[in-house]
Amino acid sequence: MSPVSPHPPKKIVIVGSSGRLGGLLIKSFGGNHSVTGLSRAQLDLGCSESIVAALEPLDYDLLIIAGALTGVDYCETNEAEAFAINATGPGKIAEISAGKNAHVTYFSTDMVYDGSKPEPYSEADAPNPISVYGASKLNGEDLVLQASPGNLVLRVSWLYGPGRPAFPEWIINKACAEAHVTLPGNKIGCSTSTVDLLGLLPPLLFGPDVASGVFNLCNSGPCTWRDWGQFCIDTARAAGLPVLADHIEGVPVDSVPAFVAKRPVNSAMSTGKYTAFTGVTPRNWQEANREFLQQSELFKKHTVSPSAV
Repeated sequence: MSPVSPHPPKKIVIVGSSGRLGGLLIKSFGGNHSVTGLSRAQLDLGCSESIVAALEPLDYDLLIIAGALTGVDYCETNEAEAFAINATGPGKIAEISAGKNAHVTYFSTDMVYDGSKPEPYSEADAPNPISVYGASKLNGEDLVLQASPGNLVLRVSWLYGPGRPAFPEWIINKACAEAHVTLPGNKIGCSTSTVDLLGLLPPLLFGPDVASGVFNLCNSGPCTWRDWGQFCIDTARAAGLPVLADHIEGVPVDSVPAFVAKRPVNSAMSTGKYTAFTGVTPRNWQEANREFLQQSELFKKHTVSPSAV
């Protein structure tokens, strides 16, 4: 006998299915729902004709836009492309979906905030992006919600998880190769485990009332980039990885020469609205990060017994 699904089966379309988040969404929802994944080759967010051709033949209840142009510095010097992919394309998707009476979820970013607030941002705080990337994502939010106020915008930040390496793997590899490592010590935000994120989605999408409007969604508790990096390398050292750097030096975010686009100094987000809607509080970032690292391929490489090599 087949297991009973905890949620009535839905027909779901995932746009950006070949990306980090899109691929995990397909795995997460595929067991209980009818899921159609659309990669960039199948639906190009920057091309209206591609969007129409991909979506018009489909029948679906929910559509999740997980794809985006996320290179913050690339966007800064390629504004037209950024707005086409992050705003105009999602707006067209929401328009088509409204005609099918289908709900749209659009993943946005903490970079819609300007960073001037000392406390974590709530959804009631006015967005004021200071980069092309942030502006393009805010425009995408507006277009998706204009197509239907019943649609959902999820602002997420500092994503990491299984699949493609992200910040935790990068900083640990760097600290294993170099004794002196620096990271912005005044840049504050909230990291988000994609594993946790997937667990936080069902109450929004499959509950008695499907969520609408804007929600912040991330692990609980703010930290600086330096503190996040220090936590990662301390965890790696405790697990026996050959970490050379003892202490990560904090530097001003504006001093990083590789950054073309401005970053908000504080983009930490409150998830109080999510908790009020679902009754669930996201777990703290340290617990989520530690669990991910302990199960990561990076740690597994360093914990293989010598006899097995």
